[in-house]
Amino acid sequence: MAEQATNTNAASGADQLIQVRVPLDDAAEVFAQQDANGRTPIVVLTQWQHRIRNDFVTLAVIILIGSWIAGSVFDMVLIPTIGMPIALILAALGIYRVFYVSIPEGTSAILLRGGKYSRTIDSGAYYLPPWIVISHLVTRREIPYDVPVMEAPTADDVRAAVDVLVTFRIHDPYKFVYNISATDFDLVLQAACQDVLRTLVRRTHADAIASLAGKDSADLCAALNPTMEAYGVTIGRVTITYARPPEAFLLSNEARQLAVLQRAEQQELQALALIRLADEAELERQRVAAQSARNREALQFEVQQAEVRQRVAELDAAAEELRLAKLEDRLARYPRAAQWEWDGVQFEVARALAGNSRVLVHARGIDDLARVVTTRDTALDQTPANGLGRPEPTDEPQQASRALDDGRRRRSSKQPLQSNEDSAET
Repeated sequence: MAEQATNTNAASGADQLIQVRVPLDDAAEVFAQQDANGRTPIVVLTQWQHRIRNDFVTLAVIILIGSWIAGSVFDMVLIPTIGMPIALILAALGIYRVFYVSIPEGTSAILLRGGKYSRTIDSGAYYLPPWIVISHLVTRREIPYDVPVMEAPTADDVRAAVDVLVTFRIHDPYKFVYNISATDFDLVLQAACQDVLRTLVRRTHADAIASLAGKDSADLCAALNPTMEAYGVTIGRVTITYARPPEAFLLSNEARQLAVLQRAEQQELQALALIRLADEAELERQRVAAQSARNREALQFEVQQAEVRQRVAELDAAAEELRLAKLEDRLARYPRAAQWEWDGVQFEVARALAGNSRVLVHARGIDDLARVVTTRDTALDQTPANGLGRPEPTDEPQQASRALDDGRRRRSSKQPLQSNEDSAET
C-alpha cells in the first residue's frame, strides 16, 4: 500500500522535495517532521535574519520602567535598585543571542555577510557577530527519491512499467542553494532519472524486465552523477524496486510457456510410449527366442532319443544276428541234438494231447498215428487214475495248454531247422 501511494503521488505530479521558511529556532523541529503529504523538507530558509530575543529585551525594559515608577510612587529607593539588575540581566540574555548561534544536527548552514555568501558551516554551536546572517539550512542526510516510469518501450517494443528508488546526498550546499531550488531540483532529478531508466529499459527485452526488480544498478549511478554534480548532489544508490511488463504481455507469455510445457510433456509421453512399445517388442522377441530355444532343445532331445533308439535297435539287431549266427553254427555242428530236442517237444505235445479224451487228433500218415497211439498209452501208464480208471480231468487241459505253449516256443526258436514232416493240430 505504501508503494502504491508513492507511485500515485509521483505520477500525479506531487513534489517530493520541498523547502520551507521558518525561524532559526524552529529549524530542528521542521527537519525532524513530515508535512501533511508525508514529505520532509531538505532546505530551510530562516524567517528572521536578526538573532536578538525581543521577548527578553521587552521584559527588561518593562521591569526597568516599572521599578522606577514604583520607586517614585512609594518613595522607595530599594525597588529601582532591585529592578535595574534584573532588567540588565534580561537585556543581556536577549542580546547574547546575537553572538551565539546553534546549527541543528545533520544540517549545514550558509552564512551571508553584507548580502553575499561568506561560508558554509556544519552543525554545532558558534559565536557569530551580528552582521553575519544565516540564510539557509541544508540537510546532509541521505534523501530517498522515488522515480516511476510508465510505458517505457523495451527492446522488442513492449511497454513496461519501472519504479526506481534513488538515494542522494547534498555534498555542496552552496551549489545546491544558489544554482537551483528544491522544487526545481525535483523536476530535474525526475527527468534525468526517467531518461536514464528509459535508456536502460530500451536495451532490455520484455522477457528480462521482471528480472531487473531488486537490483542495484551502478551504471545508473554513473550515468546520473555527472548531471547532478552541477547542483552539488551525489547519487549514492539506485535500486529498481518494481519492473513489470503489461498484463496482456504477461498473460500471453504465460500462455506461450504453458503451451511449450504442454508440448514438452506430450513429447515426453510420446517418447515414453515409444520406449514402452520398444520394450514390449523386445520382450516379445525374447519370448519368441526363448520358445524357439526350448523347441530346438526339445527337438534335439528327440533327435538324441531317436539316435539312442536307433543305436539300441542296431545293437539289438547285431546281438540277434550274433545269436542267430551262433545258433546256426551250433545247429550245423550238432544236427542230431537239434533233432532230438525237436522230437522231445513233439513228444511232450503228443503226451499232453493224449491225456485228454476230448481232443481229436488228425494224422496225415500211419507213422503219425502210431506215434500218437504210443504217446497216448505211455501217458495213460504214467498218469495216476481216479476211481473211474481215467486221468484226472481237472489237470489235463492245463497240462495240454502248457505243453502246447512250450512246443510253440521251441518251434519258433528252431523254425529254420523244421522240415516238412508230420504235425499235429488241435
